[in-house]
Amino acid sequence: MSSGFSARIEHGISGNQACCELDGIPQHLLGHDAKLSLRIQVDVKRASGVDSSESLLELPLRVSATRLRVPLAQFPAHAYAFRGEHIDIRLLARLRVDDGVIFDTTLEAPLELPLRRPLANTMQATAWIEPPDHYSLAANLRALSPKDRLIARLLLAIAGVVGAGNAAIGVHDQSVPESQVYWYDHTGDDGSESPVMKSLAGSGFLGVGLWIAIRARLRRYMRIGLASGVATPRRGERLAARRLVEGEARVPLERSTLRVVAANREKGQYREKSGKETKTRSFSHPLQAVVLFEQFLAHVPAGSPIEDHLDGDVDFEPIFTDLLPPLTVGSSHGIDVVWEVQLLHPDFVDQELSGPSQWTASDWTAHDSTDLASPAHRPTHSA
Repeated sequence: MSSGFSARIEHGISGNQACCELDGIPQHLLGHDAKLSLRIQVDVKRASGVDSSESLLELPLRVSATRLRVPLAQFPAHAYAFRGEHIDIRLLARLRVDDGVIFDTTLEAPLELPLRRPLANTMQATAWIEPPDHYSLAANLRALSPKDRLIARLLLAIAGVVGAGNAAIGVHDQSVPESQVYWYDHTGDDGSESPVMKSLAGSGFLGVGLWIAIRARLRRYMRIGLASGVATPRRGERLAARRLVEGEARVPLERSTLRVVAANREKGQYREKSGKETKTRSFSHPLQAVVLFEQFLAHVPAGSPIEDHLDGDVDFEPIFTDLLPPLTVGSSHGIDVVWEVQLLHPDFVDQELSGPSQWTASDWTAHDSTDLASPAHRPTHSA
């Protein structure tokens, strides 16, 4: 950072025109051409974290004073700073002044922006967006068609063989010199690692891949999907629950719950050594969540359209009032907003349907308070 140089965003009296106010520019830089760039920076807090940044805009200007107000035509009105458990987000202002033959002078400072904190439920975020799945494997297998039941059992057998084989390699590599290992070496980022522990981690990643395939097969006790025409929710929108999903089950569904939830997630990447390779892995952790709709379904007969058993509307407004606006660098870093439909069953693997989330900046632009207060101003789809 540059000593004495500061930057902040001003929206003026009307609030419509954003300006970047630069202060503390040294006198000897006056009269030179320069380029102002605003960047979003995501810092990952975990060990071996991979940070990421992205340019929001670049503007040419001439340094005419030690304090400048630069109009911004495209600055996102909902931009904010964030300090979380897994990532920090900040915006940086960088002024590069063309004052040298070879090297230019660069001034950099963090933008003074409001520090946003979660407003919705943080304690239940993981339980709502990633609910624990309690089910009976035997009951779930019985609910499948003969073909799906056979494939699920084969995948379970493969998972057992792969896990046992990978563990055996880890035990071997643990007991031999470095020159004789099959796959897992003895050295890690901290100077010493156990091949057995590496093999367990490797088995975990392999197991996750196989378990995803197994769960996809176990979910075939029913057909369920978002209804045709379901799009990214917009501010103030309500949708009849029966118009949100469609499908039916091969077997009766007893004591199930249909829930619609939305959440913010902290996203980033980190590097991890796996065997003799170093891989970049992504993570996403629920930050806060809101329940938009929930209905208990005591009994849905086999073959009966599930949408015929749903009552009431899904109100999407809490997405825009209770959650943080999305602020991301690419698809891998930052704060995102996701929503999904869940069908939770006590004996079968739960169904989860991710909703479309192509948000726009205008989705988080505050409307007139009278518009938000009156239900008559909200778009409704309940027919």
